[in-house]
Amino acid sequence: MSKGNATLTRIASALVTLPVYIFGLATDMFYSLPVLLVSVVISLICLYEYYQISYRDEAHGPIMWFGIAAAFFVNVLMYLYAFGGIRFVRPFDARAIFVVFSLFMTAILIYHLFKRPLRGGVYSLGVTVFGVMYIVFSFSHVILLKALNNGIYYILILNVVVMINDAAAYFGGVFFGSHKTNFEVSPNKSWEGYFSGLLFSIIGIIITNHIVLILSGVKLFDMIEAAIIGIVLSVLGHLGDLVESAIKRDSAIKDSGSIIPGHGGMWDVFDALIFTTPLFYYYLIIKGIV
Repeated sequence: MSKGNATLTRIASALVTLPVYIFGLATDMFYSLPVLLVSVVISLICLYEYYQISYRDEAHGPIMWFGIAAAFFVNVLMYLYAFGGIRFVRPFDARAIFVVFSLFMTAILIYHLFKRPLRGGVYSLGVTVFGVMYIVFSFSHVILLKALNNGIYYILILNVVVMINDAAAYFGGVFFGSHKTNFEVSPNKSWEGYFSGLLFSIIGIIITNHIVLILSGVKLFDMIEAAIIGIVLSVLGHLGDLVESAIKRDSAIKDSGSIIPGHGGMWDVFDALIFTTPLFYYYLIIKGIV
C-alpha cells in the first residue's frame, strides 16, 4: 500500500472509531458504565494481542484464559473503586484489588504447577502476569480519571495530547523524516517525527486547555504547567511506543494485530495511552485533584 493510501486509511479508521470511543468516555449514562465497557474492550483486546505476540510454544506461552479473567476483574474492581458511591454498590474497600491479585497469583501458580510443562514456567508466568499488570492495570486507570472532579476534561487533555503526539510524529516522519534515530528497538523512526510530535503536543495541550476554560469555565492548568505536561506526555508517549516496539521486535512482527485498518492492532493504537494514563492520573492525585 502506498503512503498516500495508508494515510487515507488511517484517517478513515480514526473518523469511524473516535466518536464511539469519545462517547464511551464522556457519557455519564448508566452510572458511567460505558467507561468501564471502553476500558474492558480496549484492555482485553490489547492483552490478547500481547499474548499472541508472546506465544512461543506450549512450554513458552502465556496462560491466556487466566490472564483474560484477571483482566476483566481488574477493570470491574477499578470501576467499583472509582464509582463505589453509586446506590447499588456498598462503599468500596480498595484492598479488594489486592485480594484479587493475591488470588490470581495463587491460582495461576497452582494451575501451572499441575497442568503446564515445568520447562519454560518462568517465561509463561512472567508473560501472563506482566500483561495484566502493564497493559490492563495501567489502561484501566482511565476509569479512575473519569471519576475525578472534572475528570472528563482531564481525559480529554490526555487523549488530545497523546493522539496529536502520535499523529504529528507519524506525519512528520513520513513527510520530513530524514535523520533516523537509529534506536535499536525502532531504527526507522526519525528525529523530525519525534520533534514534530513534541511541538504539536505543546500546542495541542495549550489550545485544548484554553478551550475547556472558555466553554466550561474550568481552569485545568496554567500555561506554563500545560506546556510542561505537554512535553512530559510527548516523551512518555514515545517511550510507550518504544516499549511495544521492543516486544514486537522480540517476536519479529510489525503490528500487534490488524483490527484497525491503517493502524494495525489495538495495542498499536493505545500503546502510548497505556504508558501515560496511570502516570498522569497520579500526577493529578499528587496535585490534589480528587
